[in-house]
Amino acid sequence: MKQRILISLLLCVLAIPGIAQPRKTVLPYRLVGGKMIVEMIMNGTPRSFIFDTGGQTALSGEICEELGLPLTDSLVVTDVNSKKLAYPRVEIESLLFPDKMYHFMHVPAIKLPTPSPFACFQTDGLIGSDILKGMIVELDGKAKTITISNGEQAPTISLRKMLGFVKKGMPVVALQAGRGNSINCLFDTGFPGFFSLKSTDFETLKSVGAFTVLAEGFGGASIGVAGESSAASFYRVQFPELSIGGTRFLNVSSETATPPLTLLGVKLLDYGKVTLDYARSRFYFEAYKAENDLKSKHYNVALRVKDGVLVVATVWDAMKGEVEVGDKVTKIDGQPVSTYDFCESIINGIPELKAKKKVKLTVQTKNGEKTIVYEKK
Repeated sequence: MKQRILISLLLCVLAIPGIAQPRKTVLPYRLVGGKMIVEMIMNGTPRSFIFDTGGQTALSGEICEELGLPLTDSLVVTDVNSKKLAYPRVEIESLLFPDKMYHFMHVPAIKLPTPSPFACFQTDGLIGSDILKGMIVELDGKAKTITISNGEQAPTISLRKMLGFVKKGMPVVALQAGRGNSINCLFDTGFPGFFSLKSTDFETLKSVGAFTVLAEGFGGASIGVAGESSAASFYRVQFPELSIGGTRFLNVSSETATPPLTLLGVKLLDYGKVTLDYARSRFYFEAYKAENDLKSKHYNVALRVKDGVLVVATVWDAMKGEVEVGDKVTKIDGQPVSTYDFCESIINGIPELKAKKKVKLTVQTKNGEKTIVYEKK
């Protein structure tokens, strides 16, 4: 069981002064709970950050207080749940890559409230697209590396693998959902999945038959920097074909959500290299294969940990009337459940649910205990 935690800040890009001499640097990353974690040197001290192409540079409130960073101004942000909130900003005096080839100075950063939304990932903030202006960024999912260079020379990648940015400074590109159906999509490495469909895009594409509706669900609260979204009705859909440049993805499943844009997430790196030429507003995708079939099965309920208890988070059609959002799981295959750690469930899932393809859950509902089968269909 993986709970989707999204913490991107979807914002316009600001100019950042003070980039040092243009060179190439290779920044290793590790995946933790679907997040790309990188090491940077901030104000002389090594710190961990989430590398988030869909966001703006931000710091946790805790690290701002620890370092005594003064407030400079404020900025209204829109998070992954389309919640808007004004946040204060601070200034990072110095931000370096570990090899010190690139030096960012006087970097504006949003100060987020405490407790930190990054706590589960043991990071101090986000590295966003705003500090990458004018640079070229290559993301290699096999090598787990981020290669950053100056933008003086365009990449030598074939232009047939290129899509232009729809929004300058942010990797928003137009994908093709079937024939003749264009959809603007943000490549957001802060999103741990492959594809997430914005609710308004759902309505537009539904009218032209671009996908099949697989199920309707209720629940699905997600967490953004402005807090947790309210439970709501949403849909699971399947696109027969989704094209990213010259690469075809077949049978792409997605769940509707309320971000400011439809999202293409970090799992794209499972299928090829991505190069972001911020200097020329270009997105390149070098696929390992020209065609990929993503047909998959799905659970009839989604679960999450809340206050140490495993609860029902989403109910799909097949389970309507059987369980409700918030019902507590009391037993797994007849064995009483443990108390679960929220962060551990995000990063590694629930061991008892990962061990088997099908388990029986005993759920405490308002009408008494019920036993349901938890499996992908």
